[in-house]
Amino acid sequence: MAVWLIVVHAAPLLLLPWLPLLPWTKLTISSMVLYSLLVSWRRQVRRGYPGAVRGVIWKDAEHCSLVLQSGEQLDVTLASQAFILPWLVVLHFRTSRRRYRYLPVLADMLDEEVFRQLRVRLRIAMDQGPA
Repeated sequence: MAVWLIVVHAAPLLLLPWLPLLPWTKLTISSMVLYSLLVSWRRQVRRGYPGAVRGVIWKDAEHCSLVLQSGEQLDVTLASQAFILPWLVVLHFRTSRRRYRYLPVLADMLDEEVFRQLRVRLRIAMDQGPA
C-alpha cells in the first residue's frame, strides 16, 4: 500500500515542472498533493487516524459495518462502483449521511480464492448496475 501511495502521489509531482503554469500555481498543486499523501499515509498505512477503517463486518450482500480505529462501528452500504485491479480492490461505501468511505484491499490481505471471489462478485454487481 505504501508503494502504491508513493507512486500515485509522485507522478503528478514529477510531471508538474513540464506544465506551462505559473510558479504559485505549481506550488499550490504541490502542496495539495503532499497534503493528500500525508493524510492518505496516516489513514491507509499507519492507521493512526481515528476514522481509519480496521475491519468490515458483513451483514448481507450490500449492508455492512465498518470498524474504525477509534473502536466505533459505522453502518454503511456497499456502493455499486469499485476500483478493481488484479492485485487491488478499492471498495466504496456510502454512509447514512450520503458521504463515501473507501477501503483498499490488496491481494495479500485475503486468501487468494476469497480475493478472486470478491473481484468476481464486484464485477457482476457493477455490470448489473443499480436495481
